[in-house]
Amino acid sequence: MRLVENQYAREVEDTLTRLSLNSDKQKADKLKKYIGTQHHVHGLTSALQASVYKSGFSFIKNSIEEDLEIFNAIYHQSNSFEGKNLAFIFLDKNHKYIPITAQLQILPLWVEKVDNWAHSDSLSKYLTRLLEHKTSHKELLRILKTWNSSSNLWERRQSLISLYYYARTKTEFIKYEISEKLISNLLLDKEYYVQKAVGWSLRESFNAYPKQTFSFIEDNIKSISSVAFTTCIEKMDDTQKLILKTKRKK
Repeated sequence: MRLVENQYAREVEDTLTRLSLNSDKQKADKLKKYIGTQHHVHGLTSALQASVYKSGFSFIKNSIEEDLEIFNAIYHQSNSFEGKNLAFIFLDKNHKYIPITAQLQILPLWVEKVDNWAHSDSLSKYLTRLLEHKTSHKELLRILKTWNSSSNLWERRQSLISLYYYARTKTEFIKYEISEKLISNLLLDKEYYVQKAVGWSLRESFNAYPKQTFSFIEDNIKSISSVAFTTCIEKMDDTQKLILKTKRKK
């Protein structure tokens, strides 16, 4: 799908800039640092961003296909954190009506513009649905396996978090053996945000496959980083946590 002219991204940025004139610049700078993005941060609240989307723009066509093309272009061309967020708000409102084939064609490419954990996690929310859907499962899994060994840390992160996202949102889980292999490949990854993904994926894998995941963590107790370990045991009971913490100290 082609990208439309960037006049739409310009309208979005002009609107966001106007609304941010009275925003707290110090809070915006803190948010930028917290998120870890290189994109400009206007400092607009989530509620205000939702309100901006609801108010609409001149380019809205009220056609899912046309609006998807427009927001796809906005996501790729916007130079601000909030501008890209509007594309995710569009997805949140309309993903049920967007054909799976169109989502599979467009959404994996969004990882190219990810440079922070917030956009990474937002993207995972939709990629994991493609992994769960029977018509897109095979192709999305192929993509995740490729990303698993990518030089791009955000692709590596996506290859793990998209496996389960939050297990409670799923009716079916990816095969345990597949997720174990992808997680194992990145156990020693040096990037902080990839290690956070290791912990997240182990935590959610435990929710889906408690016995197998607990055994995996036991077997790899010395290889799991402190960042990943803290996250992966969050949903365990006190007895399970004690067992793993004790083994980790020995």
